[in-house]
Amino acid sequence: MTPEGIDDRRLEEIGRREARCFAERTRRSAELLERARRSMPNGVPMAWMAGLCDHAPIFVTHGEGAWFEDVDGNRYLDFNQADLAATLGFAPPAVTGAVRRRAAEGASFLLPTEDGVIAAELLAERTGLPFWQFTGSASASNTEVLRIARVATGREKVLAFEGKYHGHIDETLVDGRGADARHEALGLPRSVLATIRVVPFNDLAALEVALAARDIACLVAEPMLTNVGIVFPDEGFWAEARRLARQAGALLVIDEAHTHSFAYGGLTRAWGLEPDLLVVGKGLGSGIAFGAYGMTAELSDLCVRHLDGSVAEADGLALGGTTYGNALALAAARASLEQCLTKEAYRRTAELGQKLGDGLEAVFRRRSFDWRAPVIGGRSAWVLFPELPRTAEESYRSLDRRFVETRRLFMLNRGIWEAIRTAGPALSFAHRQADVARYLEVADAFVAELRDGG
Repeated sequence: MTPEGIDDRRLEEIGRREARCFAERTRRSAELLERARRSMPNGVPMAWMAGLCDHAPIFVTHGEGAWFEDVDGNRYLDFNQADLAATLGFAPPAVTGAVRRRAAEGASFLLPTEDGVIAAELLAERTGLPFWQFTGSASASNTEVLRIARVATGREKVLAFEGKYHGHIDETLVDGRGADARHEALGLPRSVLATIRVVPFNDLAALEVALAARDIACLVAEPMLTNVGIVFPDEGFWAEARRLARQAGALLVIDEAHTHSFAYGGLTRAWGLEPDLLVVGKGLGSGIAFGAYGMTAELSDLCVRHLDGSVAEADGLALGGTTYGNALALAAARASLEQCLTKEAYRRTAELGQKLGDGLEAVFRRRSFDWRAPVIGGRSAWVLFPELPRTAEESYRSLDRRFVETRRLFMLNRGIWEAIRTAGPALSFAHRQADVARYLEVADAFVAELRDGG
């Protein structure tokens, strides 16, 4: 029985049936994949497109709003949002129009545009961080903020929480504690194992011990864990964590690449987190490569004093990239902030998110499963236990690979796209109440088959 209460043989039977159905529905995608394998590793332009699911990737033709279509003519109601890179839905008119105009006038100059000024002002007003820089991804932003923290503190080490994800960067792709620390992926230098400490989320005692040596440049963290399902902080956790970090002379870096879509101004504003550095990313670009980070006035002064580039007389901070802050991405970000990511849009999406979570828990009760569906903004999760998790270790118990892959394949064959095993259903700003009802209908059919064969 894996997880508890689920018949493993029944799960396997459903999985085999759905795999046959998937193969029948995606013949053209399979043909394209075979062709693509002759020119791209795994047949895809970026590795994750092949690694996110156990089934073969499907090839997409177009998307609009909360839907996209594949080359076989199958339509999918999207509950993944390209891992929150498409939080506005597909082809939002305001962003599409801004990008079309900007592309016609030049996409990148290695010089500033007015859109960047306005985007920075809007981010400052919403988050409370007064100064901003732009990159090409949240991963790139995290790389740069760690460098700023090291220069600001004169320290090298980074502190993070178990269950974190801060991009595919060397410093944070480490799991385990102390002598048990290990790389989370191949190709990483051994040296980074000595520059990061990892402690459990919601464990203030462990956090205090890790900071005690006073050699930590920064604590880098999401406001809540979002890459192992979703895990909320305990009441009062962040106020004390911030106090401990500052007492130890470490900066606080909040990574809102995911959570900025959960509340207006992100959880930094909603929860009053007061970081020294704040990272946002993909969702603001609405599919165009984008990243940004905000900072205090003091850290802005540091960046000014340590300018990198040919005009500087001495070595500066290693910040920047040729296409960072380009005109096209900043046009998209400005349009997203001004016209799409409004207070009303956040409110409406949060209300739909609550309907999704409440509806899932009603499905679980109806089928006699004592499971939970936590909610934050438009995001929910399947927690296969009666208590919500407080740590990554507890949350991983609900992410049994066979269960998740079978569930996703079942829903995929019924027009629901929910990629990434460690995430969960997420509503974009383009979803409507009927879309939530459809998700719940398919989820109920799946749970019914688990319980009694439907």
